[in-house]
Amino acid sequence: MDSLKLIFLALLSILSVSEVKATYYRYSINYYEVIPLSDTVAFTPTITDAIPNKGTGYVKNNALISIDGRVLGHVGGIYFYHGQDVIEDIVTITFGEDMQGIWAASSINLRGLWYMTPDGNADLDNQELAIVGGQGHFRGATGSVYYQRVQSQPQTIFYVTCDIYIPDFLFYGKAIKVDLDQQFKPDSKPQYLPGHRDLMIPGMTATA
Repeated sequence: MDSLKLIFLALLSILSVSEVKATYYRYSINYYEVIPLSDTVAFTPTITDAIPNKGTGYVKNNALISIDGRVLGHVGGIYFYHGQDVIEDIVTITFGEDMQGIWAASSINLRGLWYMTPDGNADLDNQELAIVGGQGHFRGATGSVYYQRVQSQPQTIFYVTCDIYIPDFLFYGKAIKVDLDQQFKPDSKPQYLPGHRDLMIPGMTATA
């Protein structure tokens, strides 16, 4: 029995000093998110608070529009006010089934703080949310999603840069590379959306 304990302790010692290395594959995509004029109220405070908006939650379901005007998917979830000008976002981006390769029907989970103007009535121009997981090909995903407001009236539109990192062990050691150049063309855009090809990630390919 004592000898088994010694062997077990030795194995634990080896594991404790072992170094684990993982390669992360980076996938990037750019799109526009159109913010509707109003969202559905999910809940309101049970008691009146002196701080406006605090405790009020909403459900959203916004379309993701490509540079050339196609619907790539949607972002849905819930957000609620911490205070008058700070929102907690808990949402999921789901890419459409008609997208190519790794993107098709996969999704990523986002969480983070979304900041408003002091009166709580308008979004700030630049925002960031963290990628805290995913489903489908994006399970185990990390990364960040960056938002830049490019239009305020009649509706708010954000230009979004989504950087997704997937650990290689989720693909059983197989290198995966996705070339999006054929699917997303930075030089083409619908007439009603501003052009931002200078913000496109060159090549838009997945890299290790």
